[in-house]
Amino acid sequence: MRIGTVAIAHPITLAPMEEHTNYPFRLVCKQLGASLVCGERVDACDVAKRDRRAIKLLHTSPTERPAVGQISGNDPHIMADAAKVVAEQGFSIVDLNFECPIRRLIGRGEGGALMADPTAIAKLVESVVRAVDIPVTIKIRSGPDAERETAVEIARLAEQAGAAMVDVHARSVAQSYVGGPDWSVVARVKQAVQIPVLGSGGVREAADAVRFLNETGADGVAIGRGCLGNPWIFQQARALVTGGAIVAAPSVSEKARVLLQLVEGEFDFYGHHLAVKRLPRVACYFAKSLPNFAEFRDAVQGIKNVVEFKRLVREYFR
Repeated sequence: MRIGTVAIAHPITLAPMEEHTNYPFRLVCKQLGASLVCGERVDACDVAKRDRRAIKLLHTSPTERPAVGQISGNDPHIMADAAKVVAEQGFSIVDLNFECPIRRLIGRGEGGALMADPTAIAKLVESVVRAVDIPVTIKIRSGPDAERETAVEIARLAEQAGAAMVDVHARSVAQSYVGGPDWSVVARVKQAVQIPVLGSGGVREAADAVRFLNETGADGVAIGRGCLGNPWIFQQARALVTGGAIVAAPSVSEKARVLLQLVEGEFDFYGHHLAVKRLPRVACYFAKSLPNFAEFRDAVQGIKNVVEFKRLVREYFR
C-alpha cells in the first residue's frame, strides 16, 4: 500500500489514541509489528503557535518512520500552519482529525463536530494539502449520529481536495466508543474512492483484524484499544494476514520486558512527576491477566520511582 509518496509494508497499523499513542508507546508498537504508527491528536492552534507541550507531543524520530502526526481544528489557515510544523518535526504524513467525540472539541466546532459539515472538511483538506509536501490524510467516523451517515460524501470530497488516504472509525460521533461498530460503512467508503482506505473499531484480537479486512475490503486496519497492554497484536495480525508463522501469545517475562521498556521510555519522555501519575494506568493494561491482578493494581498506586517499579514487576511478573 502507498499513501501518497509513503510506502506501507503491510496493512496492520496503529490507530491514534489520545493520551496513549505517545512516542515511547509508538516505538513499542513499531518494534512489535505495526507498519504505520500515529501520534495522539494535538490542537492545531497550539501547534501553529509552537506551544511547548504541543511540540513535545509531536516528538518523532527516524526509528518510528513511517509515522503520522495528527492535528485537529476548524480554521483553514491555522490548520495549514500547524501542518507545516508537523512536517518540520519529521513526520511522514499529517492526519486531520474530524472524528474525536470529546465534548470540549465538539463544543468548539472541531473534531467530530465537522462530520456534520462535509464542505468545511473539504476546505480544510484543500488548505493543508496546499501548505505541505507530505501526504495529508483524514480520520472520520460514519457520521454525526445514527441517522446521518456522511462518511462517503466526506471521503469523496476529501479525495477531490487532495487527501491521500481516509481512515474510518466505524461508529458515529454520538456513539463515541459505546456499542458495536458498523464495519459496512468502511466498505461503502472503500467502494466510493480510489485512495487507500483504513478502518478501525472493534478490533480486539488478531483474528478480528483479518475478519475486518475481509469483510470491508479496506486497504488496512488501524488497531486502537485492542493493543493497549497487548502490542503483540500487531505481530500476530501481520502473521495471519501475510501467511507467516503463527505468533504465540507473549510469556509473562516478555510482558514484563516490554512493560519496563515502555515505562522507562515514559519516564525519559515525560519526566518523573507526570510519568508517576501515568504509571498505574499504563502498568495495569499489561497486568490484567495476572492471577493476582488486584494486588498488583493496589501495589502500583504507591510506586514513587522506576527502581520501585522494577522491583514490583519482578515480584508479580514471574
